[in-house]
Amino acid sequence: MMSLTTIEREGCPSTPEPVAKGYLRGQLTQSAGRLGLTTSAIERFVECAQLTHWRAGQRIYGGHDVEELTNFVVSGVVRIGCAGQARGAVTVQLIRPGRFFGLTWPFEDRGPRQFSAVAHVPSLVAMVSRDVMATIVAGLPPSGAQRLIGYSWRSTSRLLLEKCRLLRLPLRDRVIEELRALARDFGKPIAGGILIDVPLTHLDVAELVAATRSNVSRCLGALRRSGRVEMMGHRIVLIEPRVH
Repeated sequence: MMSLTTIEREGCPSTPEPVAKGYLRGQLTQSAGRLGLTTSAIERFVECAQLTHWRAGQRIYGGHDVEELTNFVVSGVVRIGCAGQARGAVTVQLIRPGRFFGLTWPFEDRGPRQFSAVAHVPSLVAMVSRDVMATIVAGLPPSGAQRLIGYSWRSTSRLLLEKCRLLRLPLRDRVIEELRALARDFGKPIAGGILIDVPLTHLDVAELVAATRSNVSRCLGALRRSGRVEMMGHRIVLIEPRVH
């Protein structure tokens, strides 16, 4: 039988829907306290969720699409971007399994999204309509509804704070701090460091730290020579200095 770890890591396009929905239920239950969700709210979300598999690089929604769906990463990794001045969307965040993105609220006017979402690797995403989210929020106790709505505001505020703080740092420190943030979400301890278990190109890192690819490539090269990072294929290993 396919393990849930395999589902989370690889997306598994052949995953039977009952298995995937069971995993979705488990993820929501695990986060229920943080999100303010009740058992009935979780069941409503799982019952109404449309599970969609996305290929790596496939657009989930664009910056001009109308806000109609709330999304939840069941497996894989989703890349959130915002429009750049000279080219397409610039990556601002990678969303791991067990997290919402693109939340829609019934009290907000419908309008175009400010961000885009793309499957960074093969991903399985659960989606529910704006109307379903309205019934879920309406069925929560006041404290639960406040916590769920506050979740999206806290996430946005935290991301904005982190990006503003990064811009005040030299490039080397920006890269290290961003790698530490990625390690918190995708890190796996290995001998000598933390494997950031998501494929990353130099361009991905450059967009996350608001720098050019060439400068980030030179920075990563310097970090490798100094023993702060190593490469395992397309994955980065962060080597943190030991505290004596």
